[in-house]
Amino acid sequence: MTSLKKVVERASYGTVRESGKVRQIIIRIIPPNVVGFRAKGCRREYQLTMESCYLMAVRASVESERRKMKNEKMHHEGAKNTKENRY
Repeated sequence: MTSLKKVVERASYGTVRESGKVRQIIIRIIPPNVVGFRAKGCRREYQLTMESCYLMAVRASVESERRKMKNEKMHHEGAKNTKENRY
């Protein structure tokens, strides 16, 4: 894998509402371990370390799985209760 030695900037398909307009999100990867986000046409950039991005992604994944399991459990128990009420 190639090491990051220079700034890489890309426009994403994601959009945000900034300064009264819907704008594309510009992502910058800055060596050695920083990710920057800004709205296209705006100067203000918000930065995070790669480690914090990773932890946020892991937490979001765990929360998503937790919600999925909870919804499946509620759906399963709801179906179980409707069967009991039929008899």
